[in-house]
Amino acid sequence: MTFRAAWTTGKRSLPLLAEPSAVSRLLSELSSMPTGESAKPAVDLNTVADRFMHQLSRGREPTVGDWNKIMWCIWSTEPAIAEHDEALDSVLARVAEMRRKRPYRQLASVYLSEFAPDRPRLDRISYVLSSFAPVAGEPWTGLNARYDVFNGPAPIVQMARVALGRQMSVQTFLQAIGLSNSFAGSGFAGFMHGAGLTVLRGTPITAAPERLDIIRRWCLGPDDKLLFPVWGKEMARALTLPFGNVIPAQADRDLISGFLTTRFGDPRINRASWIGLDDVSDILKRWLTEQSLRQFFDVVDRIAPDGAWKYRRKFWLAFHNHGLIRNAWVVFGDDGALEARRAFGREALFGVFDKSGRKSIQQGHAVLLLDFGQCIVADWSYNGYCNIWPNSSATKTPSLNLSSYSSDDVRRPLPADRTEQNLRQHDIFGHGGSENYVWQTRVARRLQELTGVRIQEAEYTVR
Repeated sequence: MTFRAAWTTGKRSLPLLAEPSAVSRLLSELSSMPTGESAKPAVDLNTVADRFMHQLSRGREPTVGDWNKIMWCIWSTEPAIAEHDEALDSVLARVAEMRRKRPYRQLASVYLSEFAPDRPRLDRISYVLSSFAPVAGEPWTGLNARYDVFNGPAPIVQMARVALGRQMSVQTFLQAIGLSNSFAGSGFAGFMHGAGLTVLRGTPITAAPERLDIIRRWCLGPDDKLLFPVWGKEMARALTLPFGNVIPAQADRDLISGFLTTRFGDPRINRASWIGLDDVSDILKRWLTEQSLRQFFDVVDRIAPDGAWKYRRKFWLAFHNHGLIRNAWVVFGDDGALEARRAFGREALFGVFDKSGRKSIQQGHAVLLLDFGQCIVADWSYNGYCNIWPNSSATKTPSLNLSSYSSDDVRRPLPADRTEQNLRQHDIFGHGGSENYVWQTRVARRLQELTGVRIQEAEYTVR
């Protein structure tokens, strides 16, 4: 009976890995074992594969030299042995019939190094490795017995769970079970890392510092760089998505936002770095919007003390709580920029005024820019106005997230007639009557016209 026939008729059902708790107990029993890997030969393997298949097609025996290299031609060469049944049968039969350590170790090394769940004939190769592990010697015998390591993707997911439970990175875990650093960047290790991120993404919310510690341990090396850069976006998802629509505490939001913006940049500015991460950037933007609102009011409270700030804070937070503010950005003068850096750190992001523009920038001047989707709002500090630009506005609409602004960039031109009624016709609103919610009612009514959402006065009433 050919090996192919034996494979077809003799497939067995391999046992599933034990429950994570049981495997964790097994892990504590493991001791240091030899690596047993086989090094990839530094030759043109495409030529080896082509020559090997040519010999087989002619009914000739391949050379000993080609037999010693052919395992590394299973998947990554052109032609790939796994895509040709006759050639693959010959290679797997060599492992099964010779029952020698060298061909087995070569195949096992290739399996780990080049693992991917969609590899051609993965099931056939897994079957051979699982079946003959008992005669292969360590570490393969032990790995197969303890972890069913060659049985495709499922055991790898379980191993990821074990490693997470033991607070180990993939590399540390693989070393602990007897594999050397040569497998640290293997396909097997990469798949296990990604599996761990999937597990974490489905793990219930924990406190932000704890979740961030887990992510750091799983994803970052001693140099604070990603161990598997290709999984960077999934790291962001595993860290952020479990929070869903739940808004964490301020300190937790700042902690996670700071970690992600350090690696990907601010999603409001470095949009290219967030391509393919809309689900995470939407959450982060919502958190950063609140951060910008807080930044604005905390700073202006210090540089231009005014009892009216508590009314403005309550008013704009009411719109934020309804999810109406898509983006927020702050523009400070020199005094505000100095205070913002003192209060929020030198890495704090905001815009600053340059010296141009018809309105001179005085001490205490700052502007809060808000993007509602249907309009842009620029709310000036103490002696300025609240300016609104509908999408249909004929005048230039301010851009958010710039580093520098002139005063003209963030204010509508004042008409000669500056009565309250005429200013409102130009979408310019004064801030008189805060205590009686006069300006708030006017602005809320205008924003309702533009967004279609009504904010009740009770939602921005200061109690």
